[in-house]
Amino acid sequence: MRVLVTGTSGTVGAQVAREFLAHGYAVRGFDKAPPRGDDLKQGIEVIYGDLTARFDLLRATEGCDAIAHLAAIPNPGHSDEEMFAVNVTGTQQLLAAAEAHGIRRVALASTCCAFGIFFALHPFDPQYLPMDEKHPNLPQDLYGLSKLLNEETAAAYTRRSGMTTVSLRLTSVVRLNEDNRWRRWRKNNLQSDAERADDLWSYIDRRDAARAFRLAIENAREGTNTTAIIAARDSMTTLDIRDLVRKHFPALAEQVADLAPTACLYDTKTAEDAFGFVAEHLWRDEPFFDDVLTVRDFK
Repeated sequence: MRVLVTGTSGTVGAQVAREFLAHGYAVRGFDKAPPRGDDLKQGIEVIYGDLTARFDLLRATEGCDAIAHLAAIPNPGHSDEEMFAVNVTGTQQLLAAAEAHGIRRVALASTCCAFGIFFALHPFDPQYLPMDEKHPNLPQDLYGLSKLLNEETAAAYTRRSGMTTVSLRLTSVVRLNEDNRWRRWRKNNLQSDAERADDLWSYIDRRDAARAFRLAIENAREGTNTTAIIAARDSMTTLDIRDLVRKHFPALAEQVADLAPTACLYDTKTAEDAFGFVAEHLWRDEPFFDDVLTVRDFK
């Protein structure tokens, strides 16, 4: 089975390509730049092209059985025109190319930024906790809006062609098993309650993010469209998550009173039910963080 992975020059796209390779797939990468890592440069087929160029996408998708789509502008720091050309029109053209070649299974990278809280110009609180996929989507930034539009586009292509589409709403993607500046920064902030976290103190290790793409391709029910939150089941803090909610979202405190002290504030049941995904890599299991842990009892 050949899977097309777009965005293989990115850290998550590269990990997704490795995940498929490790499970026996033939992988074709599509990007404007070389894939990240010598293993991928030697281990996958690469087609260079532009997500906004229709014929590049038709060429890239030909002969593929499934698509994991991660190529995108990943934050609001670009022009409106570029954001919509790449993220929205590019995704629509990719789905059109998939339809033209009879590709039946597509997993797309979406984001919890589609809820609108993370990049809000005018901050607002969740309407309820834990948040799930039914929570209203209220983006003020064009990045979150672009991803929300992609989810709707995927749903439209499922309705019109019957292809299986899964939009994975990733939360903050981290690299737990690497010694990098992110881990050192995070270690210094794990015990702080000074600021509210617009990502709800959530995270997903990139290895788990990659596995979610594979499981979505393999296990989502034929002919369905699904949007699923992808997050670890614990929170990225050493503090009691209920105390953080009481401090930063006091109107919602009663709604989390029965949660475990380390629980995630996103409900991840859809991903488990729809394609069998549960995160396996938790920051509490990494020896690097042992000296700051105050709670280890989350399972």
